This record gives sequence, C-alpha cells and structure tokens, in this order.
Amino acid sequence: MTNLIEQKQALLQLLTSDDLAELQTKSNKEFNLFQALKLQNNEVKHSNFLGWLLTPFESHNLMDCFLKELLKIALRNNTCLVEILLKDLTDAKITLEEMANDGRRMDIFIDCPSNKLVCVIENKVWSGEGCNQLEDYRNYILNHDKYKDYKYKIFLFLTPHKYSPCEDYKGYIRINYSDILKAINNLMKQYGCLLNDDVKIFIEHYKRMVERNIMGEIDREIIDLCRKIYGENKSAIDLIVQYGNPRTCVLSILEEVLNERNDIIDMKQEKYGFVFLPNNINNKSHFSVNSENYAVVHLNCWGYAWGMDGLFLEVLIGSGKDKFKINSDEKKSLIQHITKEMNKNIKDKIYFIREDEEYTPSRVLFNLLTPEEYLNCENVEEIKEKIKTNLENSGYINALREALNSWVPEK
Repeated sequence: MTNLIEQKQALLQLLTSDDLAELQTKSNKEFNLFQALKLQNNEVKHSNFLGWLLTPFESHNLMDCFLKELLKIALRNNTCLVEILLKDLTDAKITLEEMANDGRRMDIFIDCPSNKLVCVIENKVWSGEGCNQLEDYRNYILNHDKYKDYKYKIFLFLTPHKYSPCEDYKGYIRINYSDILKAINNLMKQYGCLLNDDVKIFIEHYKRMVERNIMGEIDREIIDLCRKIYGENKSAIDLIVQYGNPRTCVLSILEEVLNERNDIIDMKQEKYGFVFLPNNINNKSHFSVNSENYAVVHLNCWGYAWGMDGLFLEVLIGSGKDKFKINSDEKKSLIQHITKEMNKNIKDKIYFIREDEEYTPSRVLFNLLTPEEYLNCENVEEIKEKIKTNLENSGYINALREALNSWVPEK
C-alpha cells in the first residue's frame, strides 16, 4: 500500500510539473505541414516533394536551380560537373515512378534530351534496396536504345545514412538527406529573396521535418529540459515507460486473446510478439514455428516494418539462414500460392513482400491494430475487444489454414 501511494504521488508530481508544461509548449509550438499529414516516413511523398523542386517550370519558379544544386553535390568529384552546370537544363522532364523492366519503377527519373543527360534517383527513406533493384535500373538505361548516345548517365542512391563522398555502390553515387538539405540551403541563400512567401514556408517546413525526423536533430534547449524533468521525476517516468508502452500493454492483452482461441497450435512468445500455426494443417511436417522449417505465423507486437506499425500479423516463409531446408523453387511456389489464396478472402488487406533469401524471410502482412485504434480505446478491456474483433473479422487464420492445406510442393 505504501509503495502504491508513493507511485501515485510521483505521478502527480510529474503531472503538475511546471517544467513539463514548458516542454509541452516548446515541443508543440511549431506546426509542421509534413508531420501533421504524417508524411515524414513516406518515401513516395519525399519523392513527390523532390520531384516538384527538380521540375524547372513549376510553381516555385526556380527553373533548373535545384537540379543544378543537387548535381553540384552529387558530382563534386566528377570532371563532367563543369560541363553540366554550364548547360541550360530547363528541358528536364521529371517523372516519378518511371516504368523500367519487369514492371519495376524508378523513384525519380530525369531526362534532359537536348543535353543528352539522364539521371535516376532511387529514394530509400528507411527501407533497404530490393533484390537486384539498382542493377536492373542501371542496365535498363545503359541498354536502352533511346539513351545509347546520351553523354551523361547519372545514377544516384538517396538514403538517410551518411557515406563517404567518393563511395561507389553498384555504379550509383550515394547521397543522403543531409545532401538534400545542403542543396536546399544553398538554393535559399541564392534565390530565397525571389520566392513568394507560400513557397518559402513550404520549403522551410520540409527542411525542419527532415532535420527532426530523418536526420534526428533536436533543439538543445528541449534536450536540457528533458534531462531536468527526468532527473526530478525519474520514478514516475520509469513507471510510465514500464506500463504505458503500447508494446508492453498490447503484448499482455494479446496473450489473453490468443489463449482464448481454439484454432491455433504451437504458440510461443518471442520478444516482440507471438508465433503460432493454425490448427488442423494436413501436412504438419512442412510447417513449424521453428526456424528450420518454412512457415510460421508471427504476431509482431507494436513493431514497425514495411510501411506498417502497431500490431500486425506476418506469415514468415523460410528462414534464409543456415538451417534453410527447402529449395528456392519450392519457396517461391509457396509464397505465390499463399498470396493468391489469401487475397481471395482478404482483399485490400494482404501485403506481399518479395523474399530476400540472404537476410529476410518472405512476409504476408495484415494490420490487426493500428496506433490510432490503440489510442482511441479508453481502457484495457476496449483494447482487448478491438483486437479480438479485428482478428475474428479478418478471417486471417482460416484463410491461412486453407492456403497451407491446398499447397502442393513441387516435385
């Protein structure tokens, strides 16, 4: 009882802290358009913004200035830079999601036909490169009849991570989002006075969002205030971290939900969720929750992967590790079969992720509880009912059982 009273007093002290009120004021004082629309981790939206800046005859009225600023940074060690900067690049046609071979799409494609310049920008905010993706795009340009006589063929790989300026990667020049910020800052110094207020505000919002969400820069004043609040309210904050973390909360509730079901087997808890199989599988020897076999259902408890966050279901197919027992053809057959069969019953909710045999198992994903749904629930019982309802309504476990039972391994 004494401990409970002390915990409540600690929480009360934190809630009535003047420093906490000041922190809330400082952290919320700046509205950011990109964060408000939850676009900060969306690769397509980043590409859209960069495509807008790169397009010469756009509403920013900057013509080819940003394109040249970006090329200055990317090609700083290339002798062809001087030639390019002296050219008029206002004929540049910027295309997003330009189709290449096999239906794959290049994130940002720049074609300057009069200057015989073509540039591919592959943009990866937090995801990794797809299987042979960069090589395929490069080979497509190098072997395409239209670009055979182009003098300048430029391939850029844009990520948040920092690399050596001279580092080459599969024929691509690596650039990062700090390079994007540098190009924007150079642009604003030279031409900021010529821009209208709406354009300047829009660009400034993007800059701040990248600094905070991509580059991880935080105001020093806020850091000092956080340190002070934590030092004075350590016990209360530790309680909040322990019991207020969505993963901790949902993991406990999820165990109750799964224990009440009678249609799953071999359930075991892992660090971030639970793994299990549907019951009544015909060929149980092919599937297990262990890494040496090749199918397992995993409920990832409050993780983030492949554009999803919250609580989501995954079908993991194959381990990609030393104990991998099936051949590539069998694996592909199973992946295609599960994706096709489950999409019959759960349309618009199943996401198929292509396998990466070296690192990542194949995944078929389904969002079971989003962060918004979690926050809108008023208590633990409401969260539990939401998970139960979503799981039941999804038909996911039954659909997976049918898919596994109807698959015939290739001989």
